[in-house]
Amino acid sequence: MKTILVPTDFSENAYVAAEYACALANASNQKVQLLHVYIALYSGYGEEGNSVKQIRWAETESAEAMKNLVENLSRQFPEVDIEGECIKGFMIEVVIEKLKKGENSLVVMGTKGVTNIAESILGSTTYEVLKKSPVPVLVVPIDTPDFSFQRVGFFTAYDDQELDALLVFQQALNLRPHLSMLHFYKAGEQAPEKELERWQRKVEEAYPDWGVSCKAMPVEKVDINAVTQEAKADRLDLLVFARPHKSFFQKIFVPSLTKAVVNYPSIPSLFIKV
Repeated sequence: MKTILVPTDFSENAYVAAEYACALANASNQKVQLLHVYIALYSGYGEEGNSVKQIRWAETESAEAMKNLVENLSRQFPEVDIEGECIKGFMIEVVIEKLKKGENSLVVMGTKGVTNIAESILGSTTYEVLKKSPVPVLVVPIDTPDFSFQRVGFFTAYDDQELDALLVFQQALNLRPHLSMLHFYKAGEQAPEKELERWQRKVEEAYPDWGVSCKAMPVEKVDINAVTQEAKADRLDLLVFARPHKSFFQKIFVPSLTKAVVNYPSIPSLFIKV
């Protein structure tokens, strides 16, 4: 059975992400592994007594918080196998090392938005994990109203690499949603209707068990506002972004936009490297 990894700092937004992960695990027959990474500060000048106390305090507090979190989620989702683990270290390093073992299908993380200048420059922890993760990363906003996975929006550039991303999506989530393929084109240009029809046939052939629709929207600028507006207009439950190395998305879905969606997602958003 596959496992969804959920890093947590026991905050409210992290709890919402953990709830979402449990609901997703229930729908896709997976386990949930909660992970808390703590830092125990200590002096290097022979104050062994105080150092040991600080480490033990951090271990005890983390273990108690994790125990309560697992118990609360298990009551909400009794059918899901939920485990919790606390590790001393640095969040990004620990998460990436765990992912290298190949036991996790994806990472689910919460986000509450950038809160200070340092974060706006350096990026949030979630964004840093996304850049280094070998598996898909799903970002859950704190105000997610429910945990439905019926209508999935996939932003497309009609690139064959995206079929690989959809395969990763299928393997990681094991769902059969309605897939809304969304394409932005520059306002004033002719709508790519033939290309849209060709691409829909191609996706339907590759994934016959899914309901597939395609839609092209003219925009003045591809930014987070355009993404949010379309997500709400189509009443989507989940957004999926493919992140290829070199393609149309390198020009349109540049790192600044990816970071904006990660920091300020309007609905849960899944990022897949291809």
